[in-house]
Amino acid sequence: MGHFADNYARAFADFLHRFHISTWHYLLQIFEVPGLLTALLVNYDNQTEDELVAVPNITYKAFLARMEKVKQDWIHFDRKNFEGLARQPHKTILGWEGRTFYVIRGGSNPDRWTSDAAIKDATQILLASVSMQGEVLQEEANAINKTIPVGKEHYRAYEDFIRISFNYLFNAHLAEVKAQSRTEPGNEATEIRDLLAHNNAASGIFHDLKLKYSCSEILVEAKNKSEPDRDDLRQIYCYLKPAICLWGFIVCRHSPSNLIAAYNRTLFKNFAQSRGVLVLTDDDIKTMIRMRLRDRDPSDHIASRYSEFIRSV
Repeated sequence: MGHFADNYARAFADFLHRFHISTWHYLLQIFEVPGLLTALLVNYDNQTEDELVAVPNITYKAFLARMEKVKQDWIHFDRKNFEGLARQPHKTILGWEGRTFYVIRGGSNPDRWTSDAAIKDATQILLASVSMQGEVLQEEANAINKTIPVGKEHYRAYEDFIRISFNYLFNAHLAEVKAQSRTEPGNEATEIRDLLAHNNAASGIFHDLKLKYSCSEILVEAKNKSEPDRDDLRQIYCYLKPAICLWGFIVCRHSPSNLIAAYNRTLFKNFAQSRGVLVLTDDDIKTMIRMRLRDRDPSDHIASRYSEFIRSV
């Protein structure tokens, strides 16, 4: 007996043959984590004919390991998000990453895996994959206080969240945001990770930063703490260099206290306003995700926050 999603998978591939690139062939993989989720992965890497494989009893850990091959960030996807999705069978996660299309629904729900649904989903993936990514990221942002607690033990998860968010929010202005490792003089045993992206902006705030503060790269530090402390601010100010950038960003969980905000302004003035740091928060990230989902440029929010900082000095 076949899997209940077999016809869906075949219809999905048929749609791609007819309306995408007819000469491509696909590896169609159906995965089911019983009671939690059902997924279809459609890969077109070096396939010489269509092939359908069903894995009806995969573990959640094994499923994430498979999804990690599609996109590394999936290994950090919290199970609670899928538990919530299982309670909303009408919702679907769609995407197109590298050479793989994917469709994921909570639970089993055979009635959701029909040939007609396949045509609808394939159309949405081709036309609106970026929007679907935003909806998933919005859910993760709204639940971040539960899924990523404040503290050092969760710093890498928070860094991954910020990196993913910046890649989604600013891909019209920046190249891929990637983690870079460095050590400070006298502190060789401690790995310090920055997020860096080449600045491709032709207009807007990132272009302004390129002109005024030599930001050929955009530097971001993710701090999984309520607010940055003085050492955090001193560190990033000293790391700013003309060859990389003279303006940086710190993203933390909440708005800095008046004392920390005042200290940031003092550093800005001490460096003769030739370099500066803007502190962003989880709420800023949430605001910008909403903007992107509404087809507004989230960099406009960065521009507004930047203006607030400059006016406060």
